[in-house]
Amino acid sequence: MSRRSSRIATAIVSPVANVVSAAAVTPTKAKKVESTAAITSTKKPSDATAKDIENVINGTIESHEVAPTRKRKAANELLPEPVDDGKGRCSWAASSRHPLLQQYHDTEWCISGGFNRTNRYLFEMLILEGAQAGLSWSTVLNKRDAYREAYDNFDYNVIANTYTSPASNERLLKTNIVKNKLKVEASMINAKAFRDLLLERYPDQAQPEDENGFWHFLQAYKKQESIETGRNGSSENKKKLQNEEPPQAYLTSNEASDRLSADLKNLGFKFVGTTIMYSYLQAVGIELEGTHHTESCFKHPKNM
Repeated sequence: MSRRSSRIATAIVSPVANVVSAAAVTPTKAKKVESTAAITSTKKPSDATAKDIENVINGTIESHEVAPTRKRKAANELLPEPVDDGKGRCSWAASSRHPLLQQYHDTEWCISGGFNRTNRYLFEMLILEGAQAGLSWSTVLNKRDAYREAYDNFDYNVIANTYTSPASNERLLKTNIVKNKLKVEASMINAKAFRDLLLERYPDQAQPEDENGFWHFLQAYKKQESIETGRNGSSENKKKLQNEEPPQAYLTSNEASDRLSADLKNLGFKFVGTTIMYSYLQAVGIELEGTHHTESCFKHPKNM
């Protein structure tokens, strides 16, 4: 790019310079410079590259040809109606503006004995918990249907056999998943590791709809006394739990999540740090130690 063209480009893309100085433009190129101004009406300043502007000035392309081609991605799922039923809930699920969070909290999260024990569901939650790292759970839930579409309804056998890399899988790139390169690559690695673990240790329970494969594997990462005082425990244990003083702080990891994280890493899994694994064990109904539902929540043991 010539020095003059550089000055023109600077004037066009600068957020404070909306007028091109006459000194920077010769009369013969004034018309083409007008075309370059159209770039800023169709492209963000950061999108109007120096090459784009030079091509317009030189007459190589018209300004409309450098307009962005990105399309807005519309949500492909119908959100449930906002719930304002007067029930107290944990703070992260309290707002009626996030009905998916409320639905997940009320019907799926942290259920003693497991909401769903199938390998497919447990693999799904493993991928979603990893995808959440650095994001809100609401963001992930809003993309859940997109994940199910992109990952063949979380069939780890299909993913392990056919998915190679994010760049080579158009389905992943076209759907509304969290397109973080490391997370997407980790999901493919984890599909292979998940499949191999099941085939090696539970060959008769290795298919997506089997319920005694990965669920059985997770039993080594729970405390028996925690399960006994869960929602389905005896009335004596429930009474004992109700009389206990609440912990001073909510847990984000424990000895079980440390072990699970280390064991999965040794098996080749990625994005399985101890904090993610504690959240995972909690979500699928294995980890019931610590405080989960707040005392004001209708799902807290004292309120049930």
